Amino acid sequence: MNSIRGLASAAIGGLVAALVLSGCAAPTGSPSPTPSRQTTGTRPADVLAPCNLGEKWDRAAILEVARYDAPAVDDSLLDDYGPTIANNSCSDAAIIKWQELRRETGESDEICRIAWYDDPFMGLTYPIGCAVPVMVVTDASR
Repeated sequence: MNSIRGLASAAIGGLVAALVLSGCAAPTGSPSPTPSRQTTGTRPADVLAPCNLGEKWDRAAILEVARYDAPAVDDSLLDDYGPTIANNSCSDAAIIKWQELRRETGESDEICRIAWYDDPFMGLTYPIGCAVPVMVVTDASR
């Protein structure tokens, strides 16, 4: 019993020491690390930008077609995640509707809504991949 208390005390003491050491700030005037081109200090601008997907009437084809506007993300992300990126403000329903319209006209329905990770320790935001909603229909009851 005493050995368990001793181990617990040692573990707590080690944790406290680690927290104290990790809280030491860099000296004033030291250079701060520069984030890579894919990291930002805040959430990307596309969170507040309106959805860049929608539909429009094509007078020549006489039907509704998918509309795509340039995304509100850094152009370097287009190289990593493809030429068709949805703003983070686009709902799942808007993306699925856009994909359906593209399929109806025989166009590619490939799209990426970038998934972001907010690093609380570094205070940076990183893109970590794509999230694309998928319509799932089952015969299960609701």
